Amino acid sequence: MLDGTVSAFMGRYMVAAALRAGMSASRVRRLPDACPTALADDLSRVSTPTALLLWEQLAMSDPGCGVGVLAVEHAPAGTFGVWDYLFTHCGSLAEAARLGGQYVGAISDPGAERIEAADDGGLFTIRYATGPAEEDVVAAVEQFALALLLTRSREAAGRRLVPARVAFRHRPPRDLGPLVALAGTRRIDFDAPANALTFLGGDAHAPLPRAEPGLTGVLRRHADMTMAAARPVLDWREKFRMTLRAALRERPLSLETVASRLALSPRTLQRRLAEHGTTWRAEVAAVREQTAMDLLRDTDLPLGAIAGRVGYGDVRALRRAVRRWQDAAPGDITTPC
Repeated sequence: MLDGTVSAFMGRYMVAAALRAGMSASRVRRLPDACPTALADDLSRVSTPTALLLWEQLAMSDPGCGVGVLAVEHAPAGTFGVWDYLFTHCGSLAEAARLGGQYVGAISDPGAERIEAADDGGLFTIRYATGPAEEDVVAAVEQFALALLLTRSREAAGRRLVPARVAFRHRPPRDLGPLVALAGTRRIDFDAPANALTFLGGDAHAPLPRAEPGLTGVLRRHADMTMAAARPVLDWREKFRMTLRAALRERPLSLETVASRLALSPRTLQRRLAEHGTTWRAEVAAVREQTAMDLLRDTDLPLGAIAGRVGYGDVRALRRAVRRWQDAAPGDITTPC
């Protein structure tokens, strides 16, 4: 039930972050599982495609400048509910990392994201992996995840832990300043095999000052009950459309790609669409039009960027499509009253 979704805590956080990054409130309201009513319920689950669209807003707000790292500044302890308290009240950082991975579903998408921990001689490494998305979005998510893990580790330890090494799978950003400032070290690798924080073994296994006997068990039971009771906001077709919308920039956009993101076979996806009285071609056309119109009405993106985001090869193709849909030029599209 949780695969393909993130928690309401993460949903609320991402909406606030996207609004700070310049996303219009009207555009947020058109995301069916990011509305205030849905997010008010802690048991709601927001679709991962919706979360990725919000991440896309952050990624394009300040490209190449470590937006994922900067976003953690607005996530004090408790922002992500029981997961935060599990991580910061364990007996050691090693235990916190392992429980953080076991309960990744309490904060994010357990079908796409993993947190793993491993002892390696005198070192202790926390590794993080996320699912498929556009390169700039993946980079922002990876930066945020390691920044959050490092920040919560410091809060648990009650001191500014400095990792022995930091590694990212993505390419280096244009500005390393935010990453270096957060990590407290320049030992940061890029294009690495895995995203990872490596600590000295002594730091990882030292007793943590906030540990309370018996509290971890209480928090784990609460996390188990919360995840068991949680339910996605979107129905199947809404989730499919959000997944398709998040994949529009893929070149080429294919049914196979979207089916994979939904954990379905291409044949099963075609059958599900037929059951809903629609087809792949019709859905692509409808989602492309809706996305293009949203971007034209609610953003200041240049036409070339909008064309790319909805899968058109050039601005001329976008102009022709808008003329076909609205009998107007892109520049004449305005936000409805």
